[in-house]
Amino acid sequence: MTVFLYLLFPEKSEANPQYLIKFATVAPDGSTWIRHMKLLDKDLRSKSDNRLGFRIYAGGIAGDELDVLKKIRIGQLNCAAFSGVGFGRVLPLVRVLDLPFLTRSDEEIDRLQKALRPFFEKQFREKGFELLSWAEVGDVHLFSKKRIDRVEDLSKRKVWAWSNDPVAKATFNSMGINPIFLAITDVTTAINRGMVDTVYAPPLGAIALQWHCQMKFMMALPLSHSTGAVLLSSRFFSRLPEELKPMLKQGFDSAMARLTSELRTQTREIIELIKQKDFIVTPKPKGKELQRFFDLHKMVASDLSERFFPKSLLERVYNILDRPRTEASGYCDQ
Repeated sequence: MTVFLYLLFPEKSEANPQYLIKFATVAPDGSTWIRHMKLLDKDLRSKSDNRLGFRIYAGGIAGDELDVLKKIRIGQLNCAAFSGVGFGRVLPLVRVLDLPFLTRSDEEIDRLQKALRPFFEKQFREKGFELLSWAEVGDVHLFSKKRIDRVEDLSKRKVWAWSNDPVAKATFNSMGINPIFLAITDVTTAINRGMVDTVYAPPLGAIALQWHCQMKFMMALPLSHSTGAVLLSSRFFSRLPEELKPMLKQGFDSAMARLTSELRTQTREIIELIKQKDFIVTPKPKGKELQRFFDLHKMVASDLSERFFPKSLLERVYNILDRPRTEASGYCDQ
């Protein structure tokens, strides 16, 4: 109730900018994410003579992504950082970026996001949102109590999947797995009770949630890349003076570029750190075993195509990645 009242009737302050953006994220206060948001807030207030700035609701205080989405739609919030699960509710076709084994490098991820940004900006705008910037979530890896080297190994595991995530469902179904669907807040309890022995997350996320403490292995081969985005209510954006709109978008682009670079560096460092603590990072499979993982991409893409995104968009993605495809595997390993 306190949080609800605060969102409706926040404390007045003479320091509040004329255009105050109420921004929500599940990232905890003190995290790299929030540090960059606070620097952006300070920069925008300075450049706009305190006409533009943020009030930041960190650590999920405003609710999970679906709660936040509802609050933006009724005007209690204006802006938020979303993962695919959240912004996929606004625009399902954007989940094409979260397909398993789609990208193979940071360069491919950056190229794809840059090329498709104008298209998705238009699509989000038609849904009542302004795409301010892509936001780094990171490569998603499998963490498990028992070693995973092959696709078949997963059929012997009790695998968690995020509730109401069609991409996760299709991915694990393609492996012959019926995952255990839970809200992300229930995963730790499920691990403790033995309901789940395999989870997926970016390494920094797994450590923040303390999942790695209860696991022994991490697959070096990423399951997918999780794309994030910062969305702003189109109603709020339309009220901004024209000179503030590019300032906001350019500010976000610069802040998210710095954040992405830092998070990628931190991810590499944290993987090396956990290797020193009796945690085993299993190497990428090779040859036919690697191709078997990559073959899952075609199965999931086929399952979700037309239900969540048109085939023409999927073909556009492949063309941007310049990925040769074959009838046998959907697309070849490079």
